[in-house]
Amino acid sequence: MTHVLLAAAFVCAVAYLFMPAGRNRVARAIVKTVPVALFAAIAMLAGAPVLLVAALVHSAAGDLLLAFARPAGHEDRASGPDPAFLAGLIAFLTGHVIYVVLFLQTRLSDTQSLAWPIGLVMTLAGAAIGAILFRHAGALRWPVMAYVAAILAMGLAALTTGSWLLVAGAALFMASDAILGTERFVLPAGDGRRTVTGPAIWVLYVAAQTLILFAFI
Repeated sequence: MTHVLLAAAFVCAVAYLFMPAGRNRVARAIVKTVPVALFAAIAMLAGAPVLLVAALVHSAAGDLLLAFARPAGHEDRASGPDPAFLAGLIAFLTGHVIYVVLFLQTRLSDTQSLAWPIGLVMTLAGAAIGAILFRHAGALRWPVMAYVAAILAMGLAALTTGSWLLVAGAALFMASDAILGTERFVLPAGDGRRTVTGPAIWVLYVAAQTLILFAFI
């Protein structure tokens, strides 16, 4: 059963890459939400920790909410923060906090020799992207800073598990969100780099959640 659900999740993840933006918004939102929602179901069926299921459910909720957010680069400063984007941000932030708690409770091996240098790189990268987004996030500056702190904490917590799957998953998650933040708040509308950033965000994100799931099942 779990193999069928995993295959369905990957089929939807690939399908989402080829769904044109701006059309069938509800259909795109559903397809976008399905992969991680199925990951949550797989984790539950496999007897994985309840916190993993909870984190994946919050991530799936974030996927759904962000699917209805205003397009990146089209922030309406007059009307304030986009409610859908802010709600999605909160859903993912909550998911990261749950991941932190889960990782701090997890010891999968004792191979932590590279924890300090990797942690240093994560911290410096988090500080750099945080400084950039602080200047560009406008009305969402402080929620975004809270989010940056949460995902950095998640990355550092992954280092305490001794699991390279979790460390790699956390690192890919951080990379995906760094690109998302840059796309959302830094790149102007119509920037040609958006043709690359969108797929990169999605591929890195799905890969991150896959690695985290595989570490526990």
